Amino acid sequence: MAEEKKGRAVATKTAASIPKFVRGNLAATLKAKEEGKKVAYAYIADGQDEIMRAMDIVPAWGESFAGVCAAKRDAEKYLQKAESDNFSRSLCTYATCTIGFDMVREELGGGAVPDAPWGGMGRPDMILGSAQLLCDPRFKWPQATQHYLRDVPVFVGSMYYPPFDPKMDHHEQEKFYVKYARDELRECVKFCEKHTGKKMDWDRLAQIVELSDKTWDLFIDTYELRKAFPTPMDTGDAMNTMVPLTFNLGTQEAYDFYKQLYDELQDKIKNGIGVADPEKYRLIWAAGLPSWFALGDFQYFNSKGAVFPVEVTYRGCEKIERLELPKTDDPLEHIAWRWVRYWTHWYDKARKRPGSLPKVERIIEYIEEYKCDGVVFHSAFSCRSWHAGIIHQAETLKKVYKEIPILILEGDIVDISSYNEADTHNRIDAFIEAVDAYKNRMN
Repeated sequence: MAEEKKGRAVATKTAASIPKFVRGNLAATLKAKEEGKKVAYAYIADGQDEIMRAMDIVPAWGESFAGVCAAKRDAEKYLQKAESDNFSRSLCTYATCTIGFDMVREELGGGAVPDAPWGGMGRPDMILGSAQLLCDPRFKWPQATQHYLRDVPVFVGSMYYPPFDPKMDHHEQEKFYVKYARDELRECVKFCEKHTGKKMDWDRLAQIVELSDKTWDLFIDTYELRKAFPTPMDTGDAMNTMVPLTFNLGTQEAYDFYKQLYDELQDKIKNGIGVADPEKYRLIWAAGLPSWFALGDFQYFNSKGAVFPVEVTYRGCEKIERLELPKTDDPLEHIAWRWVRYWTHWYDKARKRPGSLPKVERIIEYIEEYKCDGVVFHSAFSCRSWHAGIIHQAETLKKVYKEIPILILEGDIVDISSYNEADTHNRIDAFIEAVDAYKNRMN
């Protein structure tokens, strides 16, 4: 039987402050009414972060709350509540967890929900949805929520980006998609103005967008320190340290967090302090959201001498200068360009390698830069659109790295009933043996 190892994989002191960020974000939604502020249900990677910050709208992040419920192994009651109204377990469990929570809160009169993890979320005044070609429930999730919050207005944008076609140059297409995204963001501003009763402060928005750019750059500079041997931080940590970028973008607190993390990682590198002692194998977390109730699995990898110096998941930005964004004085157009170029950044590389994909080129780039010996994917059954292409990515990657070991873990993000710890650890054991053999052959 595989060795049992409990706990969360936190290797940096800075990451220990993340619960304060998450608690603070949840608490802010509950205090908003007292402060005369509006609350908006919001969704990660929506392109609307700076708009909300500039207009003093307090975001309530459903995915974050569902992740907290999963990490505390307290999501089942909300999943069952949603299931009682015919929401299938095969749907996104971020969505069904928060919808179940909304159902409970409405039955209690719309106020606080007793025993909700970390106090739960405050009732929203509006819902700012964003489909953004990533999550399949993004159009319907806000509408399904409105079924229970009938008085809450909904805005759902798209934030599209050009699909990859190896036979087509995407650079001309980008302009169309940027214009579309910019116009959608303008409609989002109008919606927020209508439902807050205040006008956008465009100078303030521009300043917040500039701060977001600085935070993006600092985030990447910080994460690239992980190329060091031994790596001072791995993916187990990154599943926590992504919070300020993902849920606090456009705030000074987020920038300051990454400055503190940068300094700590530099100090670890200077003193030769790594995640595993000794560091034997370097792996890439190539795709997939984690099982939030099983983050201790990263520590299990670490106990085998395996570290993750890099991951694709939640590395949701790139250095601004690398994106080569066109100059503009319109902060919304800048957001649109930043969004589109983040996705198309690897298109040119993919076209140069027949049969490749932008997502695979990103993995290849990270394998080479971070000197990885193996690849791990996680396929979460209720997160279809984000995980559906994992097998295809793995097969495409094998055309470049024919012998590199690849592990595809299976589970879910919130629903713990899909998880078997002993089976997962046994699969990790077998994978580590394959990585060891591969590394010996390569040396």
